[in-house]
Amino acid sequence: MNNVVVLITGANRGIGFELTKQYLINGWTVIATCRNLESAVDLVSLKGQFPDKLFLELMDITCPENIKTLAGKLSEENIKLDLIVNNAGYLDRENTSIHSIDYANAEMCFKVNSLGPLYLTHCFLPLMNKKSLCKIAVISSAMGSLSLEQSVDWYGYRMSKAAANMLVVNLSKELVNDNVAVVAVHPGWVQTDMGGSTASENVVDSALGIMKVIRNLSIENTGNLYSFNGEQLPF
Repeated sequence: MNNVVVLITGANRGIGFELTKQYLINGWTVIATCRNLESAVDLVSLKGQFPDKLFLELMDITCPENIKTLAGKLSEENIKLDLIVNNAGYLDRENTSIHSIDYANAEMCFKVNSLGPLYLTHCFLPLMNKKSLCKIAVISSAMGSLSLEQSVDWYGYRMSKAAANMLVVNLSKELVNDNVAVVAVHPGWVQTDMGGSTASENVVDSALGIMKVIRNLSIENTGNLYSFNGEQLPF
């Protein structure tokens, strides 16, 4: 494995799959993770197109042992990462009112959207290629902003994305002298399984916009929340 290397979680569909494809097209080596390869038909097919550039790894972002095991495997293989994209996401669609809350679904939002990226960063930070600027991106959401006007719905999702934004702020401050830049990216309302067919953005535009935000990320602008269109958003 050589050249620049990115690890992408939740790469089997939606934004994660499109990011995987676009980074491959741009010549990157991609380590793509997902929970179940049997159902990741498109991802397995993509592996056939990029056999020497795409590496598929099983990992459940809610399972610390999975994360730790994969970090150990990549360490043994002497893999160095230039970029981590914490993309895996979960939405508690039914939690639209405090009067009717499915706690297990809300808890899952935190496990996938904020605690997963926290532990993944903890385990994979030693693998990052700090000889040059390396980057960590969290695919967050404007729905986790405490400053923007919000509707009332999806309690777990909104709370977990606010927590993910706080993770980015904390990481950016702690890693600023380690040659690691960190960013939270709002992908827009995207036409994926999560966003639905009536969403306003197509997945290609969202993925390309996310990549541009990451490309423009530096130590000077670390620790911020940006929309996929490049607009800086308030936390």
